[in-house]
Amino acid sequence: MTPATVTSRAVVVWVVAVLAYASAIFARTSLSATGVDAALRFGASSSILSLFTVLQLAVYAAMQVPAGAVLDRIGARKAIALGCVLIGLGQLALGFADTAPEAVGARVLVGTGDAFVFISVVRLIPAWFPRRTVPFVTQIAGITGQLGQLLSLGPLVGLVHAEGWTTAFVAAGALLVVLAALVLLLVRDGDRSDVHVLTGTTAAASPGAEAAGASAVEQHEVPVRESALRATWRSPGTRVGFWVHFVSPFTAYAFALLWGHAYLTEGLGLAEPTALGVLSAYVIACLAMGPVVGILSSRHPRHRIRIVLAVVALHVGSWVVVLVWPGRVPVAVAVGLALALSAGGPSSLLGFDFARDTNRPSNLGLATGMVNAGGFVASLTSVLLVGLVLDILGQTSPDLYTRGGFALAWAAQVPLWVLGLAMIRRHWSAYRAADPVH
Repeated sequence: MTPATVTSRAVVVWVVAVLAYASAIFARTSLSATGVDAALRFGASSSILSLFTVLQLAVYAAMQVPAGAVLDRIGARKAIALGCVLIGLGQLALGFADTAPEAVGARVLVGTGDAFVFISVVRLIPAWFPRRTVPFVTQIAGITGQLGQLLSLGPLVGLVHAEGWTTAFVAAGALLVVLAALVLLLVRDGDRSDVHVLTGTTAAASPGAEAAGASAVEQHEVPVRESALRATWRSPGTRVGFWVHFVSPFTAYAFALLWGHAYLTEGLGLAEPTALGVLSAYVIACLAMGPVVGILSSRHPRHRIRIVLAVVALHVGSWVVVLVWPGRVPVAVAVGLALALSAGGPSSLLGFDFARDTNRPSNLGLATGMVNAGGFVASLTSVLLVGLVLDILGQTSPDLYTRGGFALAWAAQVPLWVLGLAMIRRHWSAYRAADPVH
């Protein structure tokens, strides 16, 4: 049955699962913090450097649906452990890589393992927490996981400079393997029948609302003979959730995953410690934004889409200010950009709430995977576009980067915002018809 209160066992399961997710983020963002070192070690141009991250994200995005299917079959505990082992092997391989192709292969392993972790954490939460708390707890899990970026910005960079590339990444890989064992020891799946269709806090507020949510899902059920894959994608909540996750975080992820450090140091001319401080401000602001977005979405489920649209407008406006700023960009303005981008991750997690609104419990692993793929399809496209524009401009290595080149590269993101917003508008009417809150 559904948990009525938050138990100590639930907290232990959540903490260990989120620790695994934070370590996955640490591995995912390790090339952003060490981007210049990676370019020098592998002799990589801007496009090749971006390819490391693009292929990792491409594998991550492509694996979301298979990972969701595996999650529905083997459960979150084993899926998280599997993901950690694969990420750890990827980090170990990266530590010993001497050429760009070897590094690419290592990042493919990281992306494959990464695909299993967060969607499994999202799946665990409804089985261990009261349904009224699920949107908020999901936000906290997603944002707490961003602490992993601090490991890459601080300890990893320091270890690379002090002990060398191989030692640093071997240690990072070993950490993930240890975490896999910890997950198997302490995490339990709970009763997977406890995963319910949710509609913010409204569906949990009363039996009538819950019945309305179930009725909405029944109206959109497809014949049993139809595949779960097709049924899940046809669900209006899945499609809106996918495009919400697509449009919200990609510019922040392109900044945090690869290009932020290079832009701040080589493009804006900030000193290394200052640039790391700006990136750390981004991470800390993500932690602050998560609870804010979680509370707002739980209390006002009808206005979740307005939160998403406001965040997109904030992103666009902040980039305009930075890119057209006359003269040298002040540190305060760079910090303002980082703070604005920090809202991308929390708002993208609202995509999972939209998916839960109209999907059957048995398909939630698939639905979560599909939604999660959206942000990373957009993110890998954004990362690649920035690298390609820089290469087209002849800025193929860190010593050739300029502020003007980065301005054109960041402007290449505009079509992604246009596409995401257009597709949300296209599917919104079907979602409103299916969602009892509306």
